[in-house]
Amino acid sequence: MPHDSDVRHAIDEIVRERLNVLSQMRFDELSQLPSHRSEEILLEGKKLVLSIWHDVLPSLEHRVVVQAYKPGILGTGRMQADGFAINSQNEKRSLTVEEWAPFS
Repeated sequence: MPHDSDVRHAIDEIVRERLNVLSQMRFDELSQLPSHRSEEILLEGKKLVLSIWHDVLPSLEHRVVVQAYKPGILGTGRMQADGFAINSQNEKRSLTVEEWAPFS
């Protein structure tokens, strides 16, 4: 049986890998993403929901967030999220705490 830290590391890796793919895309591609897309994947035999969120910030930058959720016992679970903002000149930046908070 895997340790909790092994599962946490695997979830972090899944989020990083998906975010890496998205961060290689250009603004025009990212701007076409739907506002939300989710898929279920299996991790160590357990269900994990991986979501990609996309919206436009007040600055007109596009926010892209990858969020992983592993359901736990009695409605609790483990959530991991990371993302970035991109402008029409393809300049990317990390999200502020306030921009990231709704997904954590």
